[in-house]
Amino acid sequence: MTEPKLTKPAIVDTAITLADAGGLDALSMRHIAERLGVGAMSLYRHVASKDELLAAMTEEISRRNPYPSAEGQDWTWRDRVRIAAEIDWALYQQHPWVLLTFATPRYSFGPQSLACLAWLVEGLRELNVSAREATAMAFTVWNHISGATLPQISGALFAPDGVDPEGDNGLRDLLQGKSQQPVPPALAELDGTGVTDLTSEDLLYLGLSALCDGFEARAKR
Repeated sequence: MTEPKLTKPAIVDTAITLADAGGLDALSMRHIAERLGVGAMSLYRHVASKDELLAAMTEEISRRNPYPSAEGQDWTWRDRVRIAAEIDWALYQQHPWVLLTFATPRYSFGPQSLACLAWLVEGLRELNVSAREATAMAFTVWNHISGATLPQISGALFAPDGVDPEGDNGLRDLLQGKSQQPVPPALAELDGTGVTDLTSEDLLYLGLSALCDGFEARAKR
């Protein structure tokens, strides 16, 4: 790309590609400039700082992965929570680094992110709670989704450092019936029972169901 064609969207798109491939550690103005075939200083005419770039990248990912319009749909508030989880789960698999930028307030609340929050709050207000209470519930849902997703994407976050997050660990060995350590009495019943119902995705939806039950009970009180 020649310098006259350099644009902020091109810079952001290239930055997203680099972060997807190597994480945020691989992201630098120099690498972006090399990929675009321009001088690094020319980027600053379009993006003032790396902070501004990370905010723009996060907003662009939100724009590409919106929550669907509820117009004409017969969704309940629980349906919206499930849809949000499905979209965010898939988003984090494709762009693991976004888990980190979404967790950083100065990057994560542009117009698109606020629109997603409003979509979820709108559904949760069916519980006859205030907008503030519904917002707290929405954040609780998002915190659970990101926490449940972290073990699934940790490989992508650690890969640049040569760490193998899929390696053996004490719980996996216990569930597979080959623990090399004394088994705590409270966990003895789990010995050799397998891991199939304790995957990150299973726990994501199990936790969401418990959260929704709690929201409903709280709203009734």
